[in-house]
Amino acid sequence: MSYRYLGNKTRLVDWIVGVISREIPIGSSIADPMCGTASVAFALAQAGYSVMAADALSFPVVHAHARLIAKKAPDYEALGGYEGALDWMRSVQPIEGYFFREFGDEGQPANGRSSRRYFSAKNAAHIDGVRAGIEKMRKAGEISETEQYVMLQHLILATNKVANISGTYGYFRRTLSTSALRPLSFEALKFDRTIGNHAVVQGNVEDLAPKLNTDAVYLDPPYTKRQYAGNYHVLETLARGDEPIAVGDGGLRPWQEQASKFCYKRTAADAFRETLERLRVPHIFISYSEDGQVGEKELLSILREFGKVAMHEHPYSRYRSNAKGKDGTVLERLYHVKAI
Repeated sequence: MSYRYLGNKTRLVDWIVGVISREIPIGSSIADPMCGTASVAFALAQAGYSVMAADALSFPVVHAHARLIAKKAPDYEALGGYEGALDWMRSVQPIEGYFFREFGDEGQPANGRSSRRYFSAKNAAHIDGVRAGIEKMRKAGEISETEQYVMLQHLILATNKVANISGTYGYFRRTLSTSALRPLSFEALKFDRTIGNHAVVQGNVEDLAPKLNTDAVYLDPPYTKRQYAGNYHVLETLARGDEPIAVGDGGLRPWQEQASKFCYKRTAADAFRETLERLRVPHIFISYSEDGQVGEKELLSILREFGKVAMHEHPYSRYRSNAKGKDGTVLERLYHVKAI
């Protein structure tokens, strides 16, 4: 699944799962309560683990549900099957609605700002058409919860491919890029009948931590100052199906209540400690970059308060959300805390 996302672990999943599988047996249960694109959760499921995935934001929950719960193509009886659902999304009647107004290059934002060039007018209207159709079918009971999530997964992936952005949705490009001028595309997803018993919920890791009753927990907290709730506001709106007030020139949805303490240098260390204090599992694995807000020595000191710590390192190319980002390689660290 090609995806522009801060901290996306797609290139690291084989290494991460390899380390975990050497410590806990295949068939064990593991929670991924900060699942993001669900790439690690899905890889763990494919390896034979039972996975509980969660996230504070709505669009990662869509990813996790579509990848873990939908083990085969949904039936979509109301649309003549899965291929019928794809055809419907491709040919749905466009609507000049919320996305056209707030995020299309020919829109007129409600706050009177200039048009926001996140999408071409044609693509924005197509997005509105799909959004409206999914909501109509949901209200009519014509699609199941899983069918709704799979459709939203398709819409998020299609939208992300044509978004006129440098890397995140913090702002849009001045002119429409070549990829932004391409039409939305809805290609069949690959489903996997993984053997584990999986679950997907939504919630903050701090709230979920005391309730986790699994053999292990994998944590992938934010490591930069960039808040996911703000930088991926467009995808969050797609997942929620709402029409929030689009604030400022960039049209961000109100996101401050979803801000993560892991993103602030002054609170990140406390966020680690508070989360670990609430966990009651024998194994904790933590992905964290050497570029993180908490340095290696400080993080090791915190982790050692909760058990025996082992650290694994893997070099990989930096994620660059724009041309001004750092180049070169960076070390990804996977910490293993074994309770004693």
